[in-house]
Order: sequence, then C-alpha cells, then structure tokens
Amino acid sequence: MSIRSSKLLVRACTALAAALLAGFALAPGAAQAASAGTAFWKDPDSIYNGGRAESSSSGENLALLDFRADGWGTRAQLQVKTLDPAGYWYWKNTGPVCFDDTSTSNSAGGMTVCDSNVAEGAKYRIHIWASSGGTYKWHNYSGEITA
Repeated sequence: MSIRSSKLLVRACTALAAALLAGFALAPGAAQAASAGTAFWKDPDSIYNGGRAESSSSGENLALLDFRADGWGTRAQLQVKTLDPAGYWYWKNTGPVCFDDTSTSNSAGGMTVCDSNVAEGAKYRIHIWASSGGTYKWHNYSGEITA
C-alpha cells in the first residue's frame, strides 16, 4: 500500500469515526426519546362498541375517547411501575380515574382529557375498561411507557 493510500485510509477512518461520534452524541438519550401509549377496550360481540385511551411520554395527560353512545362509557387510569420493599415490581394506580361517554359532554372536542402526574423517568401504563351503571367489563392495558 502506498503512503498516499495509507493517508487516504486514515482520513476516511477519522471522518467515519467523527461522524459516528457526532451521531451518537446528538441522538436522543433514553430519557429524551419520545414515547407514547395507547390502550383500547372492545366488546368482542360488537364491531363498534369500544373506547380508546392515550398518554404521551410526559405522563401529564390522559385522553379518552368513547366510540358510541351505547350505554357503555370508557374509564382509564395510569399505573406506575413500583418496586416493593420485598424486592418485586408491581403496577400501582396513580392519579384520577378518567371517564368519557359519548352521551355526555367532554373537554376536548369529542375526547375527555384528564390531568395526570407521572415522575420523569418512571415507567407507567394505561389501564382502560368499559363501565355502565356500576358494571365493569372488557379491560385492557397499554404497553410500558417511559415518562
């Protein structure tokens, strides 16, 4: 290999290393990465009966949408992943239970938005379920979200 080829190879490797380093330095870290969660409930015997809940990575809001005025409302609550002193993890309810029903008024053009507060960096999920006159059915969970 000639001296010129060696110099070009060193320059190319240096440029590649600098590009990789800049890419890693500018990429969002785990705490900065955007993360959101969505959960749905659905009556398995109905095509249309269901509801949806959504939360962004900030963990500050929980937005609900009930799909139909059919007597079933949509309820949801955030659950934070918590370490018990005995050494195991569990999901602990946090914040208010949010409620949306298409047959009642709501706060955000068809959706109900509830304030929540999850500490930055905490892992949480959405628990969603259907409710009607004190009866609860068809619950579900979102995947894990990082606040």
